[in-house]
Amino acid sequence: MISEKSYIFRYALVLIAMYNVWDLIGRYVPLIPCLKLTSRKVMMAAVLARFLFIPAFYFTAKYGDQGYMIFLTSFLGLTNGYLTVCVLMEAPNGYNGPEQNALGNVLIVCLLGGLFSGVVLDWLWLIGKGW
Repeated sequence: MISEKSYIFRYALVLIAMYNVWDLIGRYVPLIPCLKLTSRKVMMAAVLARFLFIPAFYFTAKYGDQGYMIFLTSFLGLTNGYLTVCVLMEAPNGYNGPEQNALGNVLIVCLLGGLFSGVVLDWLWLIGKGW
């Protein structure tokens, strides 16, 4: 029989795997020309709409079951990969060479800062859980 701790560990692995698989798929979706976002206003609205994931995850964790959580995690990964590629490709358009280079550097620094802070906060979360 599977212990409770082993079950939770496997469930966490499934969530991480689904996020990463759909993030990878989302990074290739903008290669289809009709699905690529080019409007900055639409991209900003899509990025801001992702804040709706916060109450969605809260209520799914409190009242939903694992299937809904896997779906939400997958959709979060898909939108993350898709919007990351769209923003990084379209943001420098409309600027001259030196400004494009500087903007690209700023975007990458922000991306790396977000990744680093996410890793540190996840590490602190695990330390607090006693794993």
